[in-house]
This record gives sequence, structure tokens and C-alpha cells, in this order.
Amino acid sequence: MLSELEITQFEVFGFVVLRGFLNQHDIDTLNAEFDVALERAEATMERASFRKQLNWWNFMPDTPFTASLLEQPRFLDKVKQLLGDDVVASFSASNSFSGDRTDWHPDTSQKNWRGLKFGIYLQSLDGSNGALRLIPGSHREPMHSEFKRIPLKEGFAHSDVLLQDDGLTVDQVPSHIAAVECGDVLIFDNYAWHGSYGGGEDRRLITMGYFAAPKTPEQEDAVREQVTAESKIRDIFPLLQRDPFWLNNPDNNPERTKWIATLRKYGFVADAN
Repeated sequence: MLSELEITQFEVFGFVVLRGFLNQHDIDTLNAEFDVALERAEATMERASFRKQLNWWNFMPDTPFTASLLEQPRFLDKVKQLLGDDVVASFSASNSFSGDRTDWHPDTSQKNWRGLKFGIYLQSLDGSNGALRLIPGSHREPMHSEFKRIPLKEGFAHSDVLLQDDGLTVDQVPSHIAAVECGDVLIFDNYAWHGSYGGGEDRRLITMGYFAAPKTPEQEDAVREQVTAESKIRDIFPLLQRDPFWLNNPDNNPERTKWIATLRKYGFVADAN
């Protein structure tokens, strides 16, 4: 469980790092499944933009351990501490970056969306080789919107930023560098601004996304807008799919059953699947 201090850090700053959270068996298994899925991704798509990014979801039969982390209490219990008991797991993703930067962006532009992401790191990273950089407090207004006033040099896909040729590069923006060792896990709010700088070939990141089940019309609208955003990014990364293997829920996991029902309700999953 998260300590009171860790919960407070997340609430105030928008992120918290869990040191040494994964053991060596976890890391070895994740890397083995990553290798299998990476081969499929490299045969399916080109690396995107200056990020040189491949991105896929881990719902295929050959990544069972990676997908299972969504349902493991060591992750899920922490989500419920931060978002409440009624939460939905949305995705488990793997990313391979071979570019030297990731532009500043939040994972949602919807202020009424309540969600978070786990970042699982399979190598040690610092400010020189691709550690995540975050703007503390940017998960809340007015800081989130104020950041959009800063002209930036680059953006990716449907980025909602002010782009100028003479704008700031990723490393020129004052930020917190979340240095990590292999096996550390970062939790951060979807509304927080983040990016990275530095890095080499095949920088590996596994992420898991959860959101609070909506309780108000405004929150429901935010969830539907997120469905639209997900569809647009799938045009770039076609392997962002919830495979029937996962949707069929062969072990009848009750948490997954509930998640799938909510994902279907709001349109994340088409009725045909």
C-alpha cells in the first residue's frame, strides 16, 4: 500500500516514484515478453516521428504476464487508494523509443478526466539518457493551462501546445527529472505535463492506464472525449488493440469483467469484439 506521504506527493505534485518495486523475476519476464512483441511491432509499423517510437498494447496471448499486472493487487490496490474503489483499467502498453527526446504533453486534455498511469522502467535512466521529466503541480488548474502559454519547439500528433520555431526545447523547460533504476515504477496523473530528453536505441517503457469510473455528466463527457483521442492515436500506432484473447477473460476475473463492461459502455470496445 502507498504511505500517507506517497499519497500526498501524488496529490500535490501529480506523481510519485516507487523505488525497487519490481524484483528480478518480474524484470526478466517483462523483458522476455517485450522482445517477442517488439519483433511483431517492428514488422508491422515504422518508428514514429522524432520520438522514433513503437507503441503496442499487451493484450495478446504472448504477453500474459505483462497484461496480468493490471489485475495484480500490488498495482490495483494503489490505484484504488488514489482514485477510489470504482476504477477501470484501460490499457497495458509497451513502448520502444530510439529517439533522443519526447515532447512535452499530458496524456489527456480533459480536465474532468480522473486517471493515472504507471510507468515501468526496464533500464536505469537519468536526465542525460531519457528519464521522464514532469512539471510538478501541472495536473491541476491553473498550472496545467498556464503551461500552454510557453512556446515549444516541437509537438507530436494531436499535441495541444503552442509551437514556434524559436520555442523551448524539451530540456530548456524547468522541470523535475524523475531518475529511476531498473525496477522502479512511477505513478503519475494523466493531466500532468511530462516529456523526456536524451536516450539511445530501444529505450523500454511499459505503461498501464486506469481511470475513475465517471460519476457526473461532465466526467462522462470527458471519458467519451478520451475514446475519440484513443481512436486518433491508433491511426499512428495500429497495435493499440484490446485483443479478443483479453476481452474473452478466460479466467473470469471479476475485476476485468467489470472493466470490460465499462469500456464497452463508453465505446472503448466496439460491440463486435
